[in-house]
Amino acid sequence: MKKYEKQDCSELRALIEEDKVPYAVLYRIIGDGVGTVITDHKRIVITCSGTNFYPLWVWTAKDVTKEELNQIYEVLKTEFAPLSDYKINTRYDIADFLIGRINEDGGRFKALVNINSYECPVPKKPKETVDGKGERLGKEEVELAARLTREASQAISGLVVSEEDSIKSAREGLEQQNLFVWRNSEGKAVSFCAKRFESDEYIAVSECYTVESERGKRYAGWLINQVCEEIVKEGKTPILYADADYVSSNRCYQNIGFVLNSTLVTIGK
Repeated sequence: MKKYEKQDCSELRALIEEDKVPYAVLYRIIGDGVGTVITDHKRIVITCSGTNFYPLWVWTAKDVTKEELNQIYEVLKTEFAPLSDYKINTRYDIADFLIGRINEDGGRFKALVNINSYECPVPKKPKETVDGKGERLGKEEVELAARLTREASQAISGLVVSEEDSIKSAREGLEQQNLFVWRNSEGKAVSFCAKRFESDEYIAVSECYTVESERGKRYAGWLINQVCEEIVKEGKTPILYADADYVSSNRCYQNIGFVLNSTLVTIGK
């Protein structure tokens, strides 16, 4: 296994070509020259975006062997100590093995979130109309973008983002013109999402969040549909990750054209 730090490993993308929707984040990391990539260049790819705030990603060939799984565990234990500080996104068979090995060594890992990966080749408008309209946030709306980024991170992943980090993230998103809100008829920003480039073929819709008091009013569906239509016009296919157990959100995505591609799992303490 060879370790790369902040190096372009684009040649590895050929290994995960058939899995590039569920593993879109990994696909992007290995080509962007960010974070850490550990691989045997044949059947195993492990990535970390650079901080334990974000999950590790573990990909293997479908017919992974027990010997290879043990090798993966030893790499994770050595390179990402203490492993208890991290979460890991991977397939269920790999997750089951890692949970067993980690817990044999005194850990307390378990399955945390089931992750549906979707793609939306043909966006569909929601059937029911809502008040307001979707807009791209302007570069001057840093404070609003930062607040929504913090709220989205807390609501989606339980991650508490500092005001400083949220402002930095907001400025980057605004500079790239990749942050969107739905404003209701009173002009209030009630729903939020972002666009994230993943590959030459896919753009992810991420950070999908609706203010708690405004949920159930279908604002998110209209906003995400609008963003998806923009992505399709750019010649890309929208993709999206969702908590598989959050029934109402998954129904919303399916109703506006998202098709289930695969399901992974996040494991951790």
